[in-house]
Amino acid sequence: MITMTDESTKLHRTTYRVLTLLSLLSRHEDGLTFTEIQQMVDIPKGTLSPILHTMEHMRFISYNSTTGRYCIGVNTYLAGKVYGRSDALLQFITEEMHQIVNTCSETCQLGILEGANVAYVAKVDSPSPIRLISDVGKVFPVYCTAIGKAILSECSREEVEELLPETFPSYTAHTLKNVDEFWNQLTEVRRTGFARDFEEITDGVTCIAVPIHIDGNIAYGLSVTTPSYRLNDEKRELIESLLTNAKNRIERLHA
Repeated sequence: MITMTDESTKLHRTTYRVLTLLSLLSRHEDGLTFTEIQQMVDIPKGTLSPILHTMEHMRFISYNSTTGRYCIGVNTYLAGKVYGRSDALLQFITEEMHQIVNTCSETCQLGILEGANVAYVAKVDSPSPIRLISDVGKVFPVYCTAIGKAILSECSREEVEELLPETFPSYTAHTLKNVDEFWNQLTEVRRTGFARDFEEITDGVTCIAVPIHIDGNIAYGLSVTTPSYRLNDEKRELIESLLTNAKNRIERLHA
C-alpha cells in the first residue's frame, strides 16, 4: 500500500493523493478496479470516490463501465505528449501525417485506445477541410471509428466482448449495432490490413485506418478521413498506399 511518508505529510494532501493515483494507474495498463485501487493507496473510501469521479470528469483518467476498471485518460496522455514533444517517434509520426495530407489532400488523424473509446491525439487538416466532429482531445467509441477497429484488430473475441457492450448506441444509420457486426469487421481488418468507417460516426464521411505497432504491440491507429463522394477507387488506392508506407516507416523505428 502507498502511504504518506514523514516528508510527504508536509505536502498538500489532496494534490498528493491525485498525483499518487495518476502514478499508480500509469503502472497498470489494463487498469484497476475501485477495490484494487483502495487496497493499494492509503485513501479512505469516502475520499477516494469523489477524487476518482473528478479526475474522470476532467478526463485525466477514464472509467470502463463494462470492466469496472479505471485507466489513464486522454488529458494525461496529452500532458505527457507536451512534455515529450521532442520525442523522435512522435515527431516522425507527425511528419508522416503531413506527408500524407500533402499527397492526398485529405485529413489525417492519430488515435490511441482509452478504455472502450478512441482518443484523438494528433490531427493534420486537409487543405479543403470537411466537417468532422472529431478533434485532438475528443473521444468516441471504438466500434464506430476506423482507428478503433484498427487498434483492436488483433484482440480475441473474448477481449472484444469484455471491452464492449452487447449492443451499440447509434450515431448514424450506418453505425454497427452489436459485437457480432464489429467482430466481422475486425476479421476483415486482419484479412486486408485496413480498417474502415463507412459513415458510421458522421454522415457523408468515410475513414480508412491502419494499426501502428510499437515494440510489437498496436499502440496507435493512423487514419485518413474524406468526404464519401471524393472516395473513388483511385483515391482509395492512393490513401491505402500512403497509409501502408507510413505504417512501415514508423514501425521500422521500433522493430
